[in-house]
Amino acid sequence: MSDTETKILWATNDEAGSGALVRKAAGDLALPAQICELREIFDVVRPARFDLVGIDIGTESREGLATIRQLHDRFPRLTIVAALPEASVSMLRAALEAGATDVVTLPLSEHEIQKTLIKLRQSKAREVQSHGVSGEIIAVYGARGGLGTTTMAVNLAVDLAGITSTSVALADLDLQRGDVATFLNLSHIESIASIASASSDVDEIFLHGTLTRHASGISVLPAPQQIEEADTVGLDEVKLALRLLRSQFRHTVVDTPRTITGATVAAFELADHILLITDLSIPSVRAARRFLDLLERLNVGTDRVELLITELIRGPVDLKDVTRSLGKEPLATLPRDESGASQAMNSGAPLNGGKPFSLYLQS
Repeated sequence: MSDTETKILWATNDEAGSGALVRKAAGDLALPAQICELREIFDVVRPARFDLVGIDIGTESREGLATIRQLHDRFPRLTIVAALPEASVSMLRAALEAGATDVVTLPLSEHEIQKTLIKLRQSKAREVQSHGVSGEIIAVYGARGGLGTTTMAVNLAVDLAGITSTSVALADLDLQRGDVATFLNLSHIESIASIASASSDVDEIFLHGTLTRHASGISVLPAPQQIEEADTVGLDEVKLALRLLRSQFRHTVVDTPRTITGATVAAFELADHILLITDLSIPSVRAARRFLDLLERLNVGTDRVELLITELIRGPVDLKDVTRSLGKEPLATLPRDESGASQAMNSGAPLNGGKPFSLYLQS
């Protein structure tokens, strides 16, 4: 199957009617289509990935809307079409709020189905032309310890979810320390280590089982609970996890440790943006310069690096000297708020979406 081929799944209890019509419309466009009953949908979705799933709600509106909601929660990037028994405003709103991307009305018409499938295929073709990238990955790295890297990563993810109203994931690659779950007061069993120990194929369904949902709406891929599990997570596992997250979420924020490992290198290689945090102290500026030099040696484009200056320490280095040394203008200067950050960290609650984190969204 080619990268541009679009796979269709249509769930309906009227296989002779709606099912046959979808098969014919897809066949006319040379698109593979599979029909299943509504109660079978999660058994069918698991072994294969589909680009569009249609839900024929029919008279079972409550069951159909519940199915759409579950599908959307498991696959935030999946295109879901709801076939509604009526085109009332209340039914349209209910379907869209449940997670439907588009709606059609029953009884289905071949023309309407073909228009929906053509629109999907054109969207898929544009996605492939842009290298198949759907979501963006933002890696956060501190030039030295104590600069608030995890605070930045956590609050940026929460801000992105609140301000953009899109799907957001937060991955903790500080594998030995793993403070993200603590910062968000989350209890979890599964983690990124589950990917390394998986006995079966790791796909979107498997990934969903490793994520922990936070009240803010973000989905968190935690670090291992046991320190020794960190050794099982390497470059390949991180690349797989981040690629799956990219395909499922509009934004993925990655908290990285100060120590450079194969796992963190994988994150930098895949990142669309790298937020480099430093203060105005000589050790921090020197470490930031060494980090940029390392990226160049790894052939990771430093044009993806954005500089964030924190006022945690007002060192002897002037801001102009930092800009000249690192070859970058700062994206933002983060004000010093030790008490606020400490309180948020210890209470397991994000900050209130302050200016330092929103600045990035407006750039």
